[in-house]
Amino acid sequence: MNKWGRLLVSLLWPLLGSPLSVEAADLRVTPSLCAIGEDEEKCSISVTVLFNADDDDRYCLSIVDRGLIECFSGRAGSQLQVYVAADEDIQFQVTEAESGDRVASTILKVAKFRPKRHQRRYGWGLL
Repeated sequence: MNKWGRLLVSLLWPLLGSPLSVEAADLRVTPSLCAIGEDEEKCSISVTVLFNADDDDRYCLSIVDRGLIECFSGRAGSQLQVYVAADEDIQFQVTEAESGDRVASTILKVAKFRPKRHQRRYGWGLL
């Protein structure tokens, strides 16, 4: 076996020894963007959070650095209305209730609207 083959085997060996479990979980926030005008300090909006999973495990929805919102069952397809106020992006995440492992996450983008300022250019205008 050449050195590239040994390298490939050494990189893949930990994956071969552990079962590969792929759980389908989907987290969506609608709308996914909130725009702040130049006279506003925070984005205040009610968003719909949709979560679906392929199993009946218990999951918990939280906002990173803000705390827990609610726990629920995965297969039922949970839909929540959440009111948020923020001046920067907000990361929603779903974790397994028992282990605390993160299953899915998504971001509500907060965009600051700044109107384009036109600069006047005083050129010679020679034709």
